[in-house]
This record gives sequence, C-alpha cells and structure tokens, in this order.
Amino acid sequence: MKTCQFIAALSMVAVCAVAVPIFVDGGQRGNIAESGESYAPKDYKFDYAVHDPDTYDVKSQWESRDGNVVKGAYSVLDPDGAMRLVEYTADPETGFNAVVSRSDSGNTAYRKPSNDAFDF
Repeated sequence: MKTCQFIAALSMVAVCAVAVPIFVDGGQRGNIAESGESYAPKDYKFDYAVHDPDTYDVKSQWESRDGNVVKGAYSVLDPDGAMRLVEYTADPETGFNAVVSRSDSGNTAYRKPSNDAFDF
C-alpha cells in the first residue's frame, strides 16, 4: 500500500513539474516587448467629499495622474475643529512629497464635543 501511495505522489509531482505554454488569443503569450502590448499606467482624475455635521465626519480628497506624475490633496476635520490639509505630488524623479497645513481651530461649528461625560 505504501508503495502505491509513493508512486501516486511521485506521479503528481512529475505532472506538476511539466511546463505547459500558455496560449492567449490563439498565440503563445510572449514578453511585453515582443507582443507590443503596453501596460503603462493610465491617466485618471477623481474626487469625493463627505460633510456630515451630525457625526463630525468632514473630509474630502482629489487626485489626478498625468503620465508618471500624480498630484492630489485631502482634508480632514480634526477633533479640535481645525481642518488639516495635505497636498502631495509623486513622480519618478522626486518621489513622494507632501505639504501639511492646518486651518485656524476657531471653527467651533464643527468642533467635536469632549468625552468628559464618558470618563469612567
């Protein structure tokens, strides 16, 4: 019985080890340079925003890509009522760069209430 199990396991290894060429659209899949296909990143633009004063969830983001350059920004309401803004760029030459700024925390309309009532 052990001999049969050994032969079966050896057969499975042999079958898995055989390299089978993959054919796509009637031809063997080749290297990207040979096929002429381009997998370069596509340009895009997007943005979104959330503004829910009941939950103090106030934030937004936008981003775009043009070739190898990505630019964008996002903002979020901090618990003290200040708005944090992060503006960024990324490209192959300079890498990722971000500038962070905060607005005046005098935005009392959206200041998150303290949790003093929940101190146990």
